[in-house]
This record gives sequence, structure tokens and C-alpha cells, in this order.
Amino acid sequence: MAATQKKLSETSFCALDLETTGTNAALHMIVEVGIVRFRMSGIDEIFESLVNPGVKMPEEVISVHGITDDMVRNAPQIGDILADIRAS
Repeated sequence: MAATQKKLSETSFCALDLETTGTNAALHMIVEVGIVRFRMSGIDEIFESLVNPGVKMPEEVISVHGITDDMVRNAPQIGDILADIRAS
């Protein structure tokens, strides 16, 4: 096996989940970030944060993910947690 190749069992993966204020990436904002770093042997790290989108969320969006304006009111903005996300 070449020095740059890893066994699958030694490889780290990340699963990213975002909740947003809508479905259009050009218009809508992130309201929650969830990241799980894992290997085949199990979970290494979990990162989760609500995000203040700076806009009011439509009721139809709240009914999908259950995150309300009150829940994100005191949450950090996305720019405030980017360093934490990069470290995950």
C-alpha cells in the first residue's frame, strides 16, 4: 500500500446537516449546523449549533424543522462559528 493511502478503517469521515430558512441557497440562511466526524469504528466528534439567521423564519419552514425565531434569537451568527466548524 502506498504511503499516501489509508485503510478504510483508518479514514475519518464527516456528515454535515444544515437547517435553513428555506430551500434557495441564494436567498435563505442557515439556522442550525450539525457535524458528525466518524470512522468505521464509531463517532469521534459531534458539533452542533443553532445559528441566528438575522431574519424572521416563515411559519411553513418552522413546521418542517421545528426551529423557531425564539430558539435562535441569542444564537451566534454563522460567521461567529466558522472557526469552530473548520476545526470539526
